[in-house]
Amino acid sequence: MVEVAGSAWSLQHQGGASSLAITSPEGECYTLQPWTYAAHLAALRNCVTVSAQGATLDHAGFAEAVLTHSDVPVERQQQLAAIALWWASGADAAATPDAEPGWLDLDGAAARLLPWSEGQRGQALAACLVDSDEDGAWFDAVGYLDRMTRATVRELAPAQAIDALPAAATQRLLDATVALNVVADEDRALLAAGPAARETAQRTLRACRALGWTPSQVWAAPAVEIERLLQLVALVETSEPARRAPVVRKPRLADHPDAFVIQIEDDPS
Repeated sequence: MVEVAGSAWSLQHQGGASSLAITSPEGECYTLQPWTYAAHLAALRNCVTVSAQGATLDHAGFAEAVLTHSDVPVERQQQLAAIALWWASGADAAATPDAEPGWLDLDGAAARLLPWSEGQRGQALAACLVDSDEDGAWFDAVGYLDRMTRATVRELAPAQAIDALPAAATQRLLDATVALNVVADEDRALLAAGPAARETAQRTLRACRALGWTPSQVWAAPAVEIERLLQLVALVETSEPARRAPVVRKPRLADHPDAFVIQIEDDPS
């Protein structure tokens, strides 16, 4: 039972990719069809606005898309908007522990995830940054997210189309994809403008060069070990004798590969 606008509504869901049966206090019955990855991204494309301040979701428009997808009468859509948003977000499905490292549980399926490459990111950005009118370029944020997700999913078991994944699996997959490929807010704070950020960047890059690590590996290491490493690097750098710079002279005629050199010397007799 859920309370909607002061009235008790009955909800019945068998879990997974099954539909949601809704019964009003008056006994009217409605059925919300399974909300898939494909339907989710199609609705996002129509309801997400991207600006310099970030992305904004039209919640009312998104709920309308969910209910229209299941042929819910227009006169009931406003009343059922909250249930529609809950349904599209996965209906509070409990997450199960991932079976193996690198694999994500998707409500009866499993996905093997790997971060997308810089080349894949560049291709997606080029495809989704579209020239428009005098307002400038238009960024297809939903298309970018879709490309990121498909590049990140290396395998689905059992084999199936990403587009058919149900709502709970879709939500988990999108969250995992973003976490795997997008710099976290706490990492962005490390690189904010200012003297502290420059110091962090210098320390990180020196440790990366010394260890052959990535920045995320350096930041995950114990701070005391990184400090010891940088002290050792500084000690070696200051104790090495300065190398003499090679003397650079201007080229002479005799240095030319086709030159014929005649050497004249005094007669010793």
